[in-house]
Amino acid sequence: MQQFTRALTREIEIAGERLAVTLSKEGLSVRPVGGRRPPYTMSWEACLHACVAGVGQEPAAEQVQETLQAIRQGASKSIEKPAAEPVAESPSAAPPEPAPSPPPATSSSAPAAATSHPAPATAGDKVTMLLARVDQWLNTHRERFQQALLPGASAAECDALAAALGKPLPEELRALLMWHNGQNPDVPGRFEQSWILMSTEEIADAKKELESQPHEGWHSNFVPFLDDDSGNYRCLDLGSTGFPVLECWRGRSGQPVIAQSLSAWLEAFVTALERGAYTEDPERGTLQLRS
Repeated sequence: MQQFTRALTREIEIAGERLAVTLSKEGLSVRPVGGRRPPYTMSWEACLHACVAGVGQEPAAEQVQETLQAIRQGASKSIEKPAAEPVAESPSAAPPEPAPSPPPATSSSAPAAATSHPAPATAGDKVTMLLARVDQWLNTHRERFQQALLPGASAAECDALAAALGKPLPEELRALLMWHNGQNPDVPGRFEQSWILMSTEEIADAKKELESQPHEGWHSNFVPFLDDDSGNYRCLDLGSTGFPVLECWRGRSGQPVIAQSLSAWLEAFVTALERGAYTEDPERGTLQLRS
């Protein structure tokens, strides 16, 4: 049995509402899929207390709808862990105020359920969901390699990288780094084909070196996220719409575009994984497309 070394997000559906549930070593959080408001969180201590005390018994349908409405509204930004202490230790605490009721429809022709649709998923949310599928595949087919992946980057580490780059970090790249902040160099294995997953620190160092000693294929808008340990990189082009993925090779002036975005590249990658298009070389640790 493994302990949490990184957050794990899965999608559930309750009363027609799609919810993203994130499990971490601190506890769990829930928000609508694609929602950008603060999630509701609960510590594992509070979860354990709810199970034993019977707080989690089946609610009525009306209570479920009220709960979903509260989740859509989002938790208070000033409260990071609203249930960090077990209920039994604070019996005098006042119950939370009910979520405000949705405003009445201004037109009789407007559909009643229009306000219940979750916000569209962000670019970062899409990457997170795709990486959950990668996790599932690795758990089944490359468990040893998965254990060599490092814990996800913290928000502070991502902010430090953005400061080093001198520009905001794309949401998709931030989501990838917060999934795993690189991989253990002492464990053989490549993330995809001969490419190694880079950490925030490795990205900042490579970017600094390439800026000071650029080669034919390098451009200042490029930010690497995979390397082959030979001075070649897969990069995001921050100077182009959608931040396309391209390859930057020493001795080549052209940069072939691999995908129109990081999420597009990940979707193609995980789809190929799931249909059995890749095979691992047990000696070199590369993950190659089947011939």
